[in-house]
Amino acid sequence: MSELKEFDLDLSKFEQNLQNIRSCQIEHGQNENCNACSMVSRCQKIKDFVVMQFDVNKQKLKQCQNSNQTDSCMDCELFFTCQIRHDFVRSTYEKMNEGRGGEFDF
Repeated sequence: MSELKEFDLDLSKFEQNLQNIRSCQIEHGQNENCNACSMVSRCQKIKDFVVMQFDVNKQKLKQCQNSNQTDSCMDCELFFTCQIRHDFVRSTYEKMNEGRGGEFDF
């Protein structure tokens, strides 16, 4: 099995959200990291971006699984080295903590 290199996704809204985050980082004096910002725990921009990033990575993962005719990454020989799976796991973690770098609300 191999990783899917091209995805059939419209990323224009994702790219716009990313630009909004970068503008916000500049505005608040942060260098590509919102974790040190005093607004991070209540920032709706980062929360929206993290959810969108999760959705994009979930779609990529599903497309990869479909192209390899499997329902689970565990069946794939690239399980431990797959960048698509890594990005999905990372974005799941970020969604759970709403982009706050490790804090969770249960």
